[in-house]
Amino acid sequence: MTRKLRRGFKSEAEQISTNIREELGLDLTDRLDCHDLAGELCIPVLALPELEACGASRASVRRLLGRDAGFSALTICVGTRRLIVFNPKHSPGRRANSLAHELSHVLLEHPPAPALADGGCRHWDEDLEAEADWLGGTLLVPRDGALNWMRNGGSIELGAEHFGVSKPLFRWRVNHTGVLRQLRAATRYP
Repeated sequence: MTRKLRRGFKSEAEQISTNIREELGLDLTDRLDCHDLAGELCIPVLALPELEACGASRASVRRLLGRDAGFSALTICVGTRRLIVFNPKHSPGRRANSLAHELSHVLLEHPPAPALADGGCRHWDEDLEAEADWLGGTLLVPRDGALNWMRNGGSIELGAEHFGVSKPLFRWRVNHTGVLRQLRAATRYP
């Protein structure tokens, strides 16, 4: 079950997305390249296999790249420095979402936490993860960008391709931001 976001967060996320896009010289319907955003934030981004050159064992990298590993991306924090590592085996749309999610943690100034909690279980703050999920989707597909796309006769499939995201993510943005409801109301009441 998805956690409820704090009051006003969705509007805040749209404003952050608009500001970021302005800084990068992008319109609301332009594709956001997360590598460009990471560069603006001075955050290096590495594909998981590149960690071998930094001393990671080949066996560990292979394990994380395995089909059952469930590894998408993570942010490594050392002091104020950040490094994002991602799984290059995922589809381009999935990689974009994973990178946008990690960049969202940085933009929202979420406090770093260890990957594993006491007892070896994954550390997971549902509220912070929900915020990063929402902002990540908003960075990639702003509400007004999705509205303009759909209003101009675009489809979910082509919208996903245009924005560089998966079809489920584009559909989620169109459905959960009220874009479809707004378009349906406009066609009923011209």
